[in-house]
Amino acid sequence: MNEETDARTEQSLDLFKNWLAKHPFIKYEGTDNIDDLLMYFLRMKKFNMDQTYESFEFATKFVKARPQFYENPGPHDYEFTNKPKSPVVFVKKRDSQGRRIYIYRIKHFESFKDVKFFRNVFLTPFFMSFVLETQINGIVIIVDFRDIDRSKSRKVPLETVFDAGRVAKIGGSKMKQFNFIGMPGFFRPLFEIAKTFTSAKVISRINFLQSVEDLSKVMDVSILPKEYGGTADEFLDFSEFEEGIKFVNQFNKFSVNLAKIQEFEGVGSFRKLEID
Repeated sequence: MNEETDARTEQSLDLFKNWLAKHPFIKYEGTDNIDDLLMYFLRMKKFNMDQTYESFEFATKFVKARPQFYENPGPHDYEFTNKPKSPVVFVKKRDSQGRRIYIYRIKHFESFKDVKFFRNVFLTPFFMSFVLETQINGIVIIVDFRDIDRSKSRKVPLETVFDAGRVAKIGGSKMKQFNFIGMPGFFRPLFEIAKTFTSAKVISRINFLQSVEDLSKVMDVSILPKEYGGTADEFLDFSEFEEGIKFVNQFNKFSVNLAKIQEFEGVGSFRKLEID
């Protein structure tokens, strides 16, 4: 039913573009072709049009409300990923199912109030999600809580916790697996808050692991860095980041009347209206 065929793609794109052309609060201000960008949302929601419209609205509002994270992306936003103490690692090889693997090393989350830091954390994965193979095969996320500094965790702004859940919601259907290593008890309240913004499907894909050794029970660890039981010693080619930057720049050409769209949602969503 969800098979991507030429006929299904063409029909779905036509519906999506017609819906977008009549949207009262979201407009595309660019002149270039946006079919590939729209296909990202169609694939993410397996061509379910209502869910596609909802995801697109949510993502557009989220991005446009946070210009400090998403405007003017460039090389400076992914250079931090190739450093020994990087908070985010992108595994060079894909797993046997073609999925891209991200590793969040919480012990290196040091600048919780630094806009540049959070720009890296929230923007760089967005680069990666637009790569075609990742759109189709999905993502595996490893969150490494080992050696987390409790005093630092208390400094995490609640809005950042909310945003983490919202980011998961944007790409929820393609988040194939979450592996949480050594989550401490004091982090549980923050996790419970993030859950309120996360779909039941995403939550069902979370594995709570006691140690790095437990990773081998839920995934192939051979392609991971050495500290996670694998043999990888290379970083991801920056060409994938650069491909994603093009999509983020295109996404930024949408204008959104945030006040109006939020007000309108109170009385019913535009995405549910029938379009001739």
